[in-house]
Amino acid sequence: MRILLDENIPVQLRAVFIGHVVKSVNDSDVGWKNIKNGRLLTEMEGRFDLLITADRNMFAQQNLSRRNICILVLPTNRRNDVLALSERIVKLVDGMSVGAYVVLE
Repeated sequence: MRILLDENIPVQLRAVFIGHVVKSVNDSDVGWKNIKNGRLLTEMEGRFDLLITADRNMFAQQNLSRRNICILVLPTNRRNDVLALSERIVKLVDGMSVGAYVVLE
């Protein structure tokens, strides 16, 4: 799976995804830092399969019904808390399919 970490997600999370391609919007070769959610989702299509974010408003702000991506919303963006959830995150990611919108509580 091709995973994109939103700018609010610690990049240290990428280390837990074995066998996946993981990039961050903050990576210089991606170049999507500070772009709005709608454009980010459009740019992702065909390049990434999953967006991991802590933006709980994405579902309310964006029409996700026609998107060919899945989204995982984390309960926090604090590095230590996110890394403590890494095992649960990996299990969720491994079970996600196109169009899924999952909020981790």
